[in-house]
Amino acid sequence: MKVLAALLAAAALPLAACPLPGTPLQSGAVQLSWAVVGPAIAVGRHFVLAVQTCPADATLVRIDATMPEHRHGMNYRPSLTPLGDGQWRAEGLMFHMAGRWELRFDVDSGGTIEHLRESVTLP
Repeated sequence: MKVLAALLAAAALPLAACPLPGTPLQSGAVQLSWAVVGPAIAVGRHFVLAVQTCPADATLVRIDATMPEHRHGMNYRPSLTPLGDGQWRAEGLMFHMAGRWELRFDVDSGGTIEHLRESVTLP
């Protein structure tokens, strides 16, 4: 039991060195947090996200969104701009209908691609 606790504590050390705001998403050794920049997400309006990855040297290689219940995605391909220290700006996102969307962030960390997802519902 002590060995398992020590292994879990050691595995958490790299992430503790890179605290993220809010409740971050996590997959493997990668954590990610995001926030809307500017006006809130609304149907039919482009929006911008600020994204922070941890570890900071992880690369955000793709962001996309789908509506799982409708089996389709966005009509737009967002662009990603690295800002340094694990910070990214994603522009050109638009949810063209109300309902449940699933944001997907693909992050490369040491040659392993982690897929992080979060649901966003628009009334």
